Amino acid sequence: MMSQAANDWVQASLTFSSGIVQTDLTAQLNPQIETERPADQESRGVYVSRPYELFEQDYIRFSFEARKRNLEKERTAKQAELETLGGRATKRRLELLLRLRAITHTLEKIERDGLTPEKESWCRREYMLLVKDAIRRGEPVPSEIIAQRVEFQRAFTGRQRYEKGRHTSFANSSVAVDTRFLATCGFKAKLQNGKPMRGETMDELAQGLDEIEAVIGRLGNLLRATNLTIAHTLGKHPFMRGDAGGLYVPSERTVTVGTMTHSGRLIRSLAHELLGHWLDYEAGKAFGVTTRVRKGKRLVDASALSEYSVRYGLRGADTLLRQDGALIAQASSLVRDRVLAQKVTRKKVPNDVELGEEDIEIYKFVLGHSDYWLAPREILARLCEQFCAKRFAAPQIAFEPFAWYTQRAAYWSAEDFATLELLIEQALRWRVEILAAHVDAKNDVT
Repeated sequence: MMSQAANDWVQASLTFSSGIVQTDLTAQLNPQIETERPADQESRGVYVSRPYELFEQDYIRFSFEARKRNLEKERTAKQAELETLGGRATKRRLELLLRLRAITHTLEKIERDGLTPEKESWCRREYMLLVKDAIRRGEPVPSEIIAQRVEFQRAFTGRQRYEKGRHTSFANSSVAVDTRFLATCGFKAKLQNGKPMRGETMDELAQGLDEIEAVIGRLGNLLRATNLTIAHTLGKHPFMRGDAGGLYVPSERTVTVGTMTHSGRLIRSLAHELLGHWLDYEAGKAFGVTTRVRKGKRLVDASALSEYSVRYGLRGADTLLRQDGALIAQASSLVRDRVLAQKVTRKKVPNDVELGEEDIEIYKFVLGHSDYWLAPREILARLCEQFCAKRFAAPQIAFEPFAWYTQRAAYWSAEDFATLELLIEQALRWRVEILAAHVDAKNDVT
């Protein structure tokens, strides 16, 4: 409990903090009544919706004024809270009084010193970081803002290079796309580097699709209807993804495969990307659902049906949706060597575990960073791999042999997988039926 002496000291320090003796503490703390302020944009004489649309000097002035307004707003809010406190809330009263004293001191310093060179330099650095980050993320930064600094122009040039590389790697429609298998197999193909597609690479992709269709049935009509392109990396990583062995880009409807380890071993990721991600995302899109998921440091809307079924299906009335969510939840609880998988993603492999350099490299591709490997869409994709392996002997391209999966962390033992197998088949058939019904409905309309 705060003593009476401490309470008197705080009130006294607030009363005399400005050097003017006042007998009414409330009068000292309440801000002077001012005329109504114009809107922020109007007060600056410019009309923008984002800070990076401001010129540098405008941003510095705006940031300085915003600091004062925020402090005044906080002072008003804390004074209002102080007046509502009861007689026994001594701890909270002390916290508010101390904070109010600090705010008053800061505002007096701002009024006295104005925009100091140190504060201006800090706002300038903040502005530079904000604009460069906006350019790198592809935000519509005006050209006159970019022209202010060489650093902004370099960031813009870097963004142009990135977009050119991304288009070359993932674009669904470009001069590099080969359509020779579109009529027979249903997919288009390209090389990630933008060069003409090789005949042997086309045959490799067709063989991988044959292995998948031997398990799930013909997919050509669905691939064709969704305008899918398969990009081959010729042993390299997907563009700007040194930690990935394969990739599906929903916005482009492009599956990327073909990555090899340093020793030249193919990462067999076609089943993972095609059944686990392409089919899951397209079925979710046809089902009309999206779910907010984390992608790196950002939250994005994903149409992956697996994410929706786990987030909402377990409580929903739709039986198949509920069963789908239950399957992924159950599979997540049964993964092998969860502790090892978590340590590998954090680069803390135990000394008592014998993992070769290639094993660690493959785990990096399979697990990704942090807890990404536990996301519902990733659980489903690994289930699809192992399901294909269980139903198809001696695969060469699209997935590994079944025994390989049963010995790996983050997959499932033969015994546990046997309890999931029929549910996985149901989940895959359900997605195929959803997408097929959507495609048929579109064909009927056209």
